[in-house]
Amino acid sequence: MSVLSLQEDVPHEWTSGELLDFLVLQRGVDLPLQNRTNGIYPIFGSNGVLGWHDTFVASGPGVITGRSGTIGKLFYTEEKYWPLNTSLYVKDFKGNNPKFVYFKLSQIGLEKFATGTGVPTLNRNVAHKEQTAFPPLPEQEKIAAILSAVDDKLDVIARQIDATNTLKRGLMQTLFSQGVGTQDATSQWHPHTEFQQTELGEIPLGWNAEKLGALASKVGSGVTPKGGSDAYLDEGIPLIRSQNVLVGALYLDDVAFISQEQHDKMRNSALQANDVLLNITGASIGRCAKLPADFVEGNVNQHVCIIRTEPKLDPTYLCHYLNSEAGQNQVNRFQAGGNREGLNYQQIRSFDVPLPVLPEQQKIASILDGVDAKLDVLAQKQTHYQTLKRGLMQKLLTGEWRVKVA
Repeated sequence: MSVLSLQEDVPHEWTSGELLDFLVLQRGVDLPLQNRTNGIYPIFGSNGVLGWHDTFVASGPGVITGRSGTIGKLFYTEEKYWPLNTSLYVKDFKGNNPKFVYFKLSQIGLEKFATGTGVPTLNRNVAHKEQTAFPPLPEQEKIAAILSAVDDKLDVIARQIDATNTLKRGLMQTLFSQGVGTQDATSQWHPHTEFQQTELGEIPLGWNAEKLGALASKVGSGVTPKGGSDAYLDEGIPLIRSQNVLVGALYLDDVAFISQEQHDKMRNSALQANDVLLNITGASIGRCAKLPADFVEGNVNQHVCIIRTEPKLDPTYLCHYLNSEAGQNQVNRFQAGGNREGLNYQQIRSFDVPLPVLPEQQKIASILDGVDAKLDVLAQKQTHYQTLKRGLMQKLLTGEWRVKVA
């Protein structure tokens, strides 16, 4: 092992050498399904924990990565475990901090050592020759603690997102079948007490189950501009495509633009504020979003359907309904055999929609908007900490930033 730096900016206190100087990667051990006995020890494959067994191969702490299939994805465990032969695991940490090793291997990027043309495989012998540098053990421990704290925060946020999504699914199921109730003279809401059977199942008495075609002044889509990629401009009139329509949101960072002349030729696909957009072809079929109230102008191509609602149907309510399980069932009943072949306008017009009075529609939409706002805040926090972690890893694991060790 050399004490010379890999490059001039590696701290002189750090030790440089090949990866094999700091740890040993070992291929996992085969364990056929018929030989597995349910126990307390996790079985790790290339995608993480695949099951449990009553014996183990390695004692924790452990670092495991995919060897074939999913390559380079890293997992850390404090427990005793069984690494399958589709994985590699750190057999010997050579006195280094295991959690630091986990982060260091993430920063190195083991996927770049994949070899083979058919099914690529992570070649540990090639990986072992990678030049790297490790700080002294106390500094490793401090770096690992800092990065672990960020990971802990990300885990909390992920659990909050899962819990909020679960809450939203439950609310949707309740709100589109039971509603929020009726308002009295003081604007207080009182739950519905009487219900009726319809083609949508049981809904409150006073609601209607109506066809979407009777509730929309427009159901239609656009076309792809002639001229291929040359028809798209760096600026101009936005052309919204299926990749721009997410579940309840629009992603416009990669929106295409067309000329004013092309826009004038595509008047039938011209958009208005508050239009509901529904993807009608491909893998994203059924995704639905609503244009904001301040939307100015734009068009859609043939993969996106415009639904322009009549005054008695709130567009935000409709968008939430189409994204709900009940709404997606309306989409799926036309996808024979699960082929996701596409929706035509006649099918979309035949969608059954539960229709409360307009104030109750707006109340339901407001409740679900509130949950979406919470999810947006959590997503922003998640992005912030993911960016923070990437920056810290780049600085701390290369020695560009040093930590104070007591």
